[in-house]
Amino acid sequence: MRPPKIAGKSLSFRALRCLQISTVFFFTIFVQEWLRYPRAGWTGFAVMMIYAGFDNGTTMLRAYHRFLGVLFGLLVGYILWFIGHLDYRTLITILPMTVFFAYFLAARKYSIPTVFTVCASVIGSGYFNLDPTSTVTYYIFDYIMCTLIAFGIILMFEYCWFRHYGMMRRFIIDTQVEVVQDLYRLVHLLNQEKIKRTDWFEGSLKLTRSLHEVTVLIENSHFMVRSERAVGDEFTEFVELANRIFIGLKALYMAYYTPRFHKLDYYQLLQQVQADILHLKKFVVFNKQILENKLGVMNALPS
Repeated sequence: MRPPKIAGKSLSFRALRCLQISTVFFFTIFVQEWLRYPRAGWTGFAVMMIYAGFDNGTTMLRAYHRFLGVLFGLLVGYILWFIGHLDYRTLITILPMTVFFAYFLAARKYSIPTVFTVCASVIGSGYFNLDPTSTVTYYIFDYIMCTLIAFGIILMFEYCWFRHYGMMRRFIIDTQVEVVQDLYRLVHLLNQEKIKRTDWFEGSLKLTRSLHEVTVLIENSHFMVRSERAVGDEFTEFVELANRIFIGLKALYMAYYTPRFHKLDYYQLLQQVQADILHLKKFVVFNKQILENKLGVMNALPS
């Protein structure tokens, strides 16, 4: 399916993805207001947390992890709530531990911090809810229902509609072009008479983030239908070549502060890096219009 156009121009990956996510949020709010089931707002919150991954591979990964994390968190929370009924003093230990692990493990797989945040909410609802008609059982049932509705909405849009736009392939193109841009920026710095350390640090940091996005993309791609068409051997070769070029650029930068600067081996490595970048560009040259629009004046190799 071709991407929609505005004023005769095709939308970029990020613009199209923003429209898709906005559509999902609009539909979620409509479902909440139409059905008006208990604690309906939790559905929108779950969708918001899942779509924080932005690209569709990460979205499906977070949806899967949140679903498992919620189920396990509700089970653990109910068990701890029951233990607290045996001796309320155990809450002095249980509550701080769940909050601590929720923040301490925030950088781990999404399901892990979800387990502890849900667990803490179950305990808090059981002991500190002022509504006498609201019990932990109702709370758990409402939480599961909202999670299932959010999970169903995301699956419906991602698999039945959004996947026809080839979003994974579009994201790959944007990511590849961004990596090539960052590499060119570092090569440009090496061709200057005096390299500013702050410029090199900022350029290296940006490239590291781009390569991290590529790594995350590969890890999350197996959650997408037919992802092997987008993330295959060719993309893996692109990643390996980009990392090799980055290592070569760092070696050239270190040589700048040594007597080997502008020596024969320095120029040999520089020529190898430039040849690798030319080869790297071939992975994205298949769409010349995208490449020219993204790279602009960086299309020419620095001498």
